This record gives sequence, C-alpha cells and structure tokens, in this order.
Amino acid sequence: MARSKREKKNLKRKKKKKQVKASRIRSQAAQKGWYHFEDAHFYYLEQDMPKAVKYIKKAVKALPNEPDVLMLMASIAREINNSAMELKAVLMLDKTGQIPPELKFEIPSLLYMVGRFEDCIKYIDTLIAIVPTLKMSHKREAKKEVKKIRQYCEKMIAIEGQQKKAAEKIPSDTRSDKEKKTNKPVEKIRTSTKTSTVTSKAASESVKATPGDIPDISTTCTIDKKLFLKALSNLVPAGPATHELAVLSHEIQLAESFETLISLSSLKGIQSFNYQEETAKKVLKQFRGRALLSDEVGLGKTIEALMVLKEYIQRAMVQSFLILTPTPLVSQWQQEMKSKFNIDACSTDDKGFCSGVKSFWDKPFVVASINQAKSRKNEGFIIKREYDMVIVDEAHHLKNRSTLNWKLVNSLKKRFILLLTATPVENNLMELYNLITLLKPGQLETATSFRKKFMTKGDPTDPKNRALLKGLLNQVMIRNTRALANINIPPRFAETIRIKPDEREKAFYEKLEDLIFSLDQKKQGRIKMVVKNLLAQAGSSPRAVELTLQNMLEKENYTREHQKELKAVAGLCRAALDTPKNKMLLKLIKASKEKIIVFVKYKGTIEHLEEFLEWNNISFVLFHGSMGNKQKDAAIDQFRDTTKVLVTTEIGGEGRNLQFCSRMVNYDLPWNPMKIEQRIGRIHRIGQEKEVHIYNFCASGSIEDYILDILDRKINMFEMVIGEIDMILGRIRGEKEFGDIVYDIWLESRSKTERKKFFSALGTKLKRAKTGYNKTRDLDDKLFGDTYEL
Repeated sequence: MARSKREKKNLKRKKKKKQVKASRIRSQAAQKGWYHFEDAHFYYLEQDMPKAVKYIKKAVKALPNEPDVLMLMASIAREINNSAMELKAVLMLDKTGQIPPELKFEIPSLLYMVGRFEDCIKYIDTLIAIVPTLKMSHKREAKKEVKKIRQYCEKMIAIEGQQKKAAEKIPSDTRSDKEKKTNKPVEKIRTSTKTSTVTSKAASESVKATPGDIPDISTTCTIDKKLFLKALSNLVPAGPATHELAVLSHEIQLAESFETLISLSSLKGIQSFNYQEETAKKVLKQFRGRALLSDEVGLGKTIEALMVLKEYIQRAMVQSFLILTPTPLVSQWQQEMKSKFNIDACSTDDKGFCSGVKSFWDKPFVVASINQAKSRKNEGFIIKREYDMVIVDEAHHLKNRSTLNWKLVNSLKKRFILLLTATPVENNLMELYNLITLLKPGQLETATSFRKKFMTKGDPTDPKNRALLKGLLNQVMIRNTRALANINIPPRFAETIRIKPDEREKAFYEKLEDLIFSLDQKKQGRIKMVVKNLLAQAGSSPRAVELTLQNMLEKENYTREHQKELKAVAGLCRAALDTPKNKMLLKLIKASKEKIIVFVKYKGTIEHLEEFLEWNNISFVLFHGSMGNKQKDAAIDQFRDTTKVLVTTEIGGEGRNLQFCSRMVNYDLPWNPMKIEQRIGRIHRIGQEKEVHIYNFCASGSIEDYILDILDRKINMFEMVIGEIDMILGRIRGEKEFGDIVYDIWLESRSKTERKKFFSALGTKLKRAKTGYNKTRDLDDKLFGDTYEL
C-alpha cells in the first residue's frame, strides 16, 4: 500500500533527525578524540608511557583516519619498543594515503619483527613497484634495504617449513599425550655438533630478530691452549695516549644515551634549573642538536644553548663552532662562555680582530657579530669551511629569507644548529616557516604548501590545522614559560634621586664639558673613546675623572692649550668628601637596618667612597676585579655575616649568591641599560625573599638624568622582566650601541632646549619599540602559549 504524503514527510523528518543525531555523536566523539590526543601528547612529553598509551588508543578509536593521531601513536610505540603497536599505527596511516614516503620503508622491518613474513614479502613487492613515483631522497639505499629484508623473510619461511617437516617425521610414540591429542608437531628440535658452524650474517640477524620459537642449536667451542697461551704471553703494553683514547671511547659509549648531562659538574658560578637541563636533554636526545629555543624573556636561552654546546664538546662531538649575535651582544656571549662554561673563544670584539683576515675565521671557536660575518670581506671565508655547531642569537633577525642574514645562515655548512629567539613570529607565519627551514628543510614542506595548509587568508598570524602544525613544530621547537619555570620573585621598586650639585661641582662640570667639546674637535684615533669615558666618569665622581686626566697628560701629546685645560680641570677634581651625593648615600645607609650594595663603575670612585665611609665610621667591605678569588670570597662572607655595606664594581658578585641583600644604590649609572639590568639581577633573582629597593643617583641636568628620564618615565624599565629591555633596544639601535646614541646626542646638541628635544625623540622611539615588542609578545603567546613547554 502506497504511503501518504504525510507519512513520507514524517519518514523523511525522522531520517534527517537520525542523520543530525549521528552527525552530532560523530562530532562529539571526534572532539573527545582530540582531547584524548592532547592528553596522550602531554603524557608522552612527560615520559609517562602507560598513560600515553591509554589515551592514544582512545584517540585512535575516535579518530582512526587522522594522520596526527596515528603519527603520535607510532612515536609512543617506538618509545616503549612495541613493534606490534607501531605497525598498527603505520599501516592505518598508510591506508589514509597521507603517510610520508620514508615511513613506508619502515613497514617491512616492522612486519618482519612481528613475524608476518609472507605479508612482509607482499608489501615489499608492492612498494618496490611504486618507488619511481615516490618523492623522497636516497631511494636507491631504501630499496636495497627492503630487498635485504625480503631475503630474510624468505629464509625464515624456509626455516619454518623445515621445522614443520622435521616435526612431522618424529614417530608418534615419542610425542607427549597432549601433543597426540592436539595432533600438533613438536615445536623444538635439538641437534648437537662437535664443531661450531658459522651461519651467514643475514641468517644470524634473522634468527635474533624473529619472535616466537626458533630451534635451539647447542654448540661447543674448543680452544687450542698452546696458541691461546702464546697470544697472552706476547702482549704489548699500551702507551698513555692509547690508554687515554680507550678510556675516552668508554666514556663516550656510556654517555651515548644523553640521559645524564656529563657537563654539569664542570660549570662555574651558575645555578642551572631543572627546565634548562631538561631542555638541553631534549635537544640532544630527540632533536639531534637542531632546535629553535623560544623560551620567554629572562629564562636563560643562552644558558640552555651553552649547556648543549658544552655537552657536545665534552663528548668530543663538537670541535668547531660559530656563534652569531647582534654586535652589542658579542662580548656578553664571550664572557658568559669563559666565566661559566670555561670555553675560550675568539671574537670580533677582540683587539686583534681585523675584518677580511682568513686566519681569524679558521679558528675552531668563534663568536662573531652577524654584521661582520655577512660582510663581503668575511662571508667567503665562513661559507667555505665546515662547523660542527652554529648558534644564532636573536634569531628573529633571520625571519625574512630574502635578507643577507638568512642567506648567510642557510649557506653555512653545519652539523648542529640552535636558533634562539623569544619572538619567533612578529608579523606573519611565514617568518616561522623561514626559521624552521634553516633548522630542518622540508619539516613544514614547501612554502606554497605551508601557506595553503596552515595560513588563514586575510590573517597571516592565525594558523589553520593547529594540531598538525603543533605536531610538526614539537619536533624542532621548545618554548618554556615563566609559569612552567615556577619563577616567583618578590616585586622590585626603583626610585630616582636627583641631586642638586653645589657651586664647586657645577664649575667642574661646565669646565669639563668645554674640554670635552674641544677635544672632540680633533676626531683623532682613540680620542673619541677617551672623551666619551670622561663624560661618563663625570657622572660617577671627580676622582674618577682625575685619574683619567693624569693618565692622558702622561701618555698623550696635546697642544699647549689643551694641556692647560687638562690641568685646570684636574685641579677642580680635588673635591671635598662631603659632596651632596655622598651626603645622600650616608642618609640612605643610616635610614635602614638592611644591608645595602653600592654599585660604582670606576676605580677612582671606589677610592673616593672608601675615604668617605671610613671618615664617617661606616662598616663596609670592597669587592672589585683587582682582588684574588680568596679575597673576593672573604669579602662576600664578611658582607653576609657582619658588614652592612658592600661597595662593588660592575663585576660585583657575579656568579655569587647575594640574595640575602635586598637594597642597592646605583651610585653612578652605566649608559648601557643592559648593564643597569645586570646590576639589578645580582639581587633581584630566584632565591630573593624580600621586596627589592633600587636607588638611582644622578646629578640634576646631567647626561645620566636624561637617560633615567627616558628609561623610567617613557618605558618603565624598572618594572620590566629581566631581559625585556634588550628586546626593546634591539628594535631601535641597529648596530649602534645605546651609549653611542646618547653620546652623539650630547655632543650634537647646541643648547639645552635642543638637547631636551633630541632626548625626547629618543624616548618616543623607545616607547614605540616597546609597543611593538608588546604586540609581538602577545602574538607569540596567542600562537604558542604553553604548547611547546617540556
């Protein structure tokens, strides 16, 4: 009977409801599957394999055709040495048609490992037929390998056949009752031979690799005692060099797993944190020395990179390296390597460096300005040689593949490479693609494919297929966050104390300025550096200026007029001890019961303060570079246990625990904000339990006053995280140091109004750079968040 229209409509409606319900169930199942995938990935990174297996099985059940899920399943199986599980994953991946060609060639060995010899032969025959169509390198070698596996399978099938025939020939009365009932052949055959037989290498490998039961073959070995004793009696003793080589080979063998970092015990003056050590292990074990280190600012990417480098050096895996950095950071890298990792390297900041000299670039350990390295004079020497390791700091400067920076690094012949940047993406996901291509070409496929697969039209910073992109980046990128590192440091508070100079100081400063302008007109050789130092010393103390002027009069030839000016200014340097600046310091020291560190830059200023503090019966201790290690240790111990004040230079307390102190005075102010930050970092660091108070001294209207104004008022430097100021300065300075920018402004200004205008423009630049940095940081947080943590 035909259905009415109403019945047909109802039937159609019910069918649609069922379809919608089924679609919703599928969608929910898929969503759950992705949750399980995330859990599995998390536990895989945490090395909690039982939970990783549990969740990946659930994910595969819900998402059987997702390549990301199947790839993770294969990785987990490989980690726990489960060949059957790995085989299942790659076969499922093969069915989807999205399996990488290289992975296809792993399937035969997995089939062989689980004893599926006939299936293995069939797969290999199919695989060999399609080899010409596959897009992959080393096809010939891969083809040879699978043909060998085919031969092993044929031999194993033959062995199994022989076992079966031999079992069938055994008389029935020799079988056990159980075997008679089941009518199964005897599984093991024992034979004995008087002499051992040597099988082919392939056959022996086959027997070892095959699971299940294989016939036991008992063997006997006879030794000719005379020949054996003769060999023992004619031993030749090894020399020290051979013995050392043998010991080294055993050390390397034992250390191959990278489970333990053998370099940690050799580090000096450095407290490595767990996340840094785990980062180094992951780079060594999983990434094979090619990684993008993108930790948040202030977490120590430099330390992580140098831990990896030191580990490779101690394992004799790196005997040459090149470190490329922006020009202002060259010396910093060189000093960190020497003081903390005991690695001596030459650098483009060394006095003996001369651009375009081949002998410099032939040295095994080099730290270089990337601008020097890419210059026409030097590039040819660099790209011709091979490096075991290349490290590039501030790697966001390589984001554009059309630049000389990117082309230089891409052309380097290197075994290992580390790229360091806290901001891998600034404006476009292609910047990330360009960085990853330097590490592992092809990891993100071609540029066209990357755009098509991962980039959203209209928004170059919003990725599609996040799970797939995440899986690919997880193989080359680590990004630790402050939350992961569990860095909880009490806040810090900075106060700028502007001190009005007395009449004598004003006269001294004005006279010195006239001298500086006069000397600057010479523009000869090192005179600019001398003049710049004089201006900086004037902000520290007259005594610091006096020592430099005396040195100038003794060593340099000046005109009579200049000599008179030098002597006149030197005469004004002999100021009284109770200067306004010193009075303010004394007031601060007496106002608090807390210990206080007084930072100064120059030797003359230390002498000046030593006299002043002694005169006022203040308990203090000195710490400076001229002291021996024992003297330095004794000074820190005395400061911690009994003394209230520590007067120290820039190197003060480097590598030493000073967190028991929470007050510091910048008696003078470095023109480089990074140096200011380093001073603060001596006490505002992990382990500090109190609020940190910083007092910045400067004379009203001095160059330091202008510097503090733009750093504090314009960009709130003292409220930033350690390391952020460098990210901001890097956006404005180019290859010119901040101190040089300040010096040029001071000399080029013809009046106070003009000087104020120029410094205001610099402050605006800094503010704009900070805004740009904040946008980039927010973008990177949005893209990566805590996704790439350990």
